[in-house]
Amino acid sequence: MTCGLDTAGRSTLVRQYVSAPMHISKPWWDGGLLIVNAINSTAGLFAGDEVETSIAVNGGAEMLLTSASASRAHRMTAGRAKVRQELRVASGGWLEMWPALFIPHAGSNYFQETDIEVEEGGRFLWLETVAPGRVASGEAWQFTQYESRFRLRHGGKLIARETYALTPESASVRALRKTFPTACHATCYAVGAEFPAELLASISAMHHEDCWVGCTRLDAPAIAVRIVAANNLHLTRAVTRLRELLHAGFARPVPALRRA
Repeated sequence: MTCGLDTAGRSTLVRQYVSAPMHISKPWWDGGLLIVNAINSTAGLFAGDEVETSIAVNGGAEMLLTSASASRAHRMTAGRAKVRQELRVASGGWLEMWPALFIPHAGSNYFQETDIEVEEGGRFLWLETVAPGRVASGEAWQFTQYESRFRLRHGGKLIARETYALTPESASVRALRKTFPTACHATCYAVGAEFPAELLASISAMHHEDCWVGCTRLDAPAIAVRIVAANNLHLTRAVTRLRELLHAGFARPVPALRRA
């Protein structure tokens, strides 16, 4: 998928290719940027599923990519589901990625690899939220494994790398479950603005006993934010407020998601 400009200077999809099980809704131009919903048209991910996503935003184009509803990985007796994402933002481009909550069901085994390149002069906002499972069904922390590999480059320089594999009985998860038995977490990266100290202070001030928030500057015009909350309600409130603060830091209005 490539977002560029049409002859009238509006952001539009200049190239797209989608195959099952993924589906892209009709894009919506809100007068400032293109809003695209990408969803898995099936019940979710199963063992052996492999989904590859490639997104490019050209200079001058602006896009928000989200999803209409939570994504899920189902029980897997063997094998695992794999998702690979490659994102590119050109100088002068804007991309916000905020998929809906990811829910790993009991017995699921999920692998995700994300590679992001933001050119100097490009702007990028990444918001990812993950639940511990189907909490309402009593399935918190019953997935087999959740593995993630994440790389973020700015101007060709690696500025963030995360590699981890969570299992319900790993030491870090056991420690977390003692404080938040149904913890949800969010990861955020914002790239391409000189975020003032006051903004980071406002983000840090969101921290409270039911929602832990930490943020740091990266070796670039970028910041990273991590949120761990007691439940999805606290997480949703925190991420919504964080998004407002970061759009203010980018000097941009907060666009509607149009997930309905």
